[in-house]
Amino acid sequence: MVLLSNPWYAVTLLGAPELWVMFAVLVFVIHIGMKVINRSKKDRKTKRRLHDLLFLLVPTIIITLLVVMALKGLLDVPRQCVPCLTELAGCNPYCPMDSSLPSGHSAIAAAGFTAIWLFGGRKKEWLWIYIIPILVMVSRIMLGVHTWLDVVAGAVLGIAIGFVVKEIDKKI
Repeated sequence: MVLLSNPWYAVTLLGAPELWVMFAVLVFVIHIGMKVINRSKKDRKTKRRLHDLLFLLVPTIIITLLVVMALKGLLDVPRQCVPCLTELAGCNPYCPMDSSLPSGHSAIAAAGFTAIWLFGGRKKEWLWIYIIPILVMVSRIMLGVHTWLDVVAGAVLGIAIGFVVKEIDKKI
């Protein structure tokens, strides 16, 4: 299969919105499971942490996804690649049919990891987790579906939304 033969495709999946929604659902299921099963003080602290992560991660991902879709519709920047609708010579099998700016994968990966980093308390030793969004950004370029402008704009957007959601969460 052409799609799985490129290792950059596996890396780019780390920024897929579906992956982040599944991660949020998994955290939610664990949170609900802990509410049902145990009621000790130690478990309450863990449940509270999961609750805090959910209420930072889920809005960040949803808002990022909505803003990316809105910007792609408004800006309508054409992609540099040609999608393979039929047997076209020179088409890119990784090329989606939507517009290019901003990169949704970069935005979602940056937003998700920003939420996790902010949840962890903005510790400097946690900054290494941004390696994954950077790899997602590089993968989008290596697959030929985005430019540097697209991926940097997506990453900045995702990081900014993560910080905005955290600030709103503090005030609520």
